[in-house]
Amino acid sequence: MNRDEHSHHSGAPRAPGHRGAQMASLIQRIVQMEILRGIADPRMRGLVTVLGVDMSADLEEASVRVSVLPAEFGSLNIQALNHAASHLRRTVLKESRIRHAPKLRFVLDESLKRAAEVEAAMRAAGGDSDGDDGQQELTEITDT
Repeated sequence: MNRDEHSHHSGAPRAPGHRGAQMASLIQRIVQMEILRGIADPRMRGLVTVLGVDMSADLEEASVRVSVLPAEFGSLNIQALNHAASHLRRTVLKESRIRHAPKLRFVLDESLKRAAEVEAAMRAAGGDSDGDDGQQELTEITDT
């Protein structure tokens, strides 16, 4: 493939690809470190984890997916993070070699919470997936 095939002359948005994935990873790492250092906002409470970053096709916007525990602090943390988004964007620029950081938007990702609810429901229904119950029953039968 020659150089012209890699260039982006049309101005049309394209899939983020390798560059977008690298930028997403970089943003995820820097934002998580900033959250761990502490965001000076009283709304920030509980455990906040950056689960991932979704880049727009033109790399101008980044949707930062976060999980918050306990869940009742979720919306307050999202408000605080979106309030701090421009500060976090400047931090991304300062701590990286990129020339232009995307606009950050924080969204609550409840996939971990849903997964825990499904697992709890499966356990309650007797669908424990770790297999320990069957092993315990077998041991009890062989001991008699």
